[in-house]
Amino acid sequence: MRALLTPFRKFGLNKFLFCATIAVIAWYVLLCLAHYFSQRPLWNDEDCVFNSIKAFNAKDIFTRPLLSLQVFPRVYLFAIQQFSKPFDFHLLALRFFSLVFMLAAFLAWIKIARYEFKDKLHYLTFILSWSASAVLIYYSAELKQYSMDVLVGALFLLFLYHQERLQKECRFSVLALILVALPALIMVSYITFFFLLLPLYNLILSARQQKENRRLLLLIILYVSSAVIFGALSYCFDARLRPVAILTQEWRNHFISFDSPLAFFRSLWEGINNLFVRWFVERPKSLKKIGMFFVAFGFIYLFRGFFSNIKKEKYFLKSLNTVALVVFLELLIMGALKKYPFTVPRTSLFFCPVVLFLTLKGIVILEKLNPYVYRIIYALYAIYLIYLTISLGGITLAGKLTFRPIL
Repeated sequence: MRALLTPFRKFGLNKFLFCATIAVIAWYVLLCLAHYFSQRPLWNDEDCVFNSIKAFNAKDIFTRPLLSLQVFPRVYLFAIQQFSKPFDFHLLALRFFSLVFMLAAFLAWIKIARYEFKDKLHYLTFILSWSASAVLIYYSAELKQYSMDVLVGALFLLFLYHQERLQKECRFSVLALILVALPALIMVSYITFFFLLLPLYNLILSARQQKENRRLLLLIILYVSSAVIFGALSYCFDARLRPVAILTQEWRNHFISFDSPLAFFRSLWEGINNLFVRWFVERPKSLKKIGMFFVAFGFIYLFRGFFSNIKKEKYFLKSLNTVALVVFLELLIMGALKKYPFTVPRTSLFFCPVVLFLTLKGIVILEKLNPYVYRIIYALYAIYLIYLTISLGGITLAGKLTFRPIL
């Protein structure tokens, strides 16, 4: 009898997990919409961006430094200006693209999670972690480029997961169009630079393994040409207009310092801490410390995942298991060169879903080491996420969400 009932029980569990997954997806979308329609006033950084949107004409956006020492991809800023102008720069119009791009990024990450988490409970947990992240809700309705960064990161990852198959099965014209379009994302998101070399690396590795493959050689030329062209356009219309010296001075505390050994390790620790710990909530500090315990498993998996999968992937970079460490090292290098303030959570928001992925992966692999320890830690992590989801939900639905809410 038990054997006969097992399939029905399994069907019941699968049905419950499916319904729970749909409910959690709907909950995150609802929170983003509630935050968006709350129409909280523009805060300082948003107001500074709005100054340029309001004061500049189309030509000014591409030829003048932005007002108030702001940095914003010019094509994206132009799109916001042109879209919101007919609505008299209404708050909902100014933040509309932020909402759309964050929801699109969420859907893209749901797809990525499906590749990695075959267990339905693990899949549900990853999706739940989005509604437990204050920043992933908050930046769905802010007049800044950070939700676009999350989307661009997801688009590159989706391509990397499918690159090998596309190179074998896709028509040349379609694949060429994709490879030309990916570098074009530089025009709307600066974090494109962190992913730009990854498809090229895979193309070169494929070309080495398949000598005299003219198709691959042409694809490499197209991709490099596109990167050079759009990189030059980005420099002409954006990078050269930034007040680099002033911004570097303002962000000096958010780079890796080489002033002394103590300053180096302190700034390195701060950067890694910010890159992994500040994605759930920061206040009260007790909840932040609890989150630190869980993301520690993610930090460990950052290295374990790379070294245990790179050979399996034949030294290609085609999954988050290997890509995560490469992007992490790029962030460290750019921080050391004082080119990118990786210790500021919002400028590295695209890395937030990566940390959520790594954390869950790090906890899941505990099952191979000790099933009992795994169950305890997994259950505690699930309870933590549920608590944050409910608490953040209450704050958001009340229209009181900030980028550093107090639970």
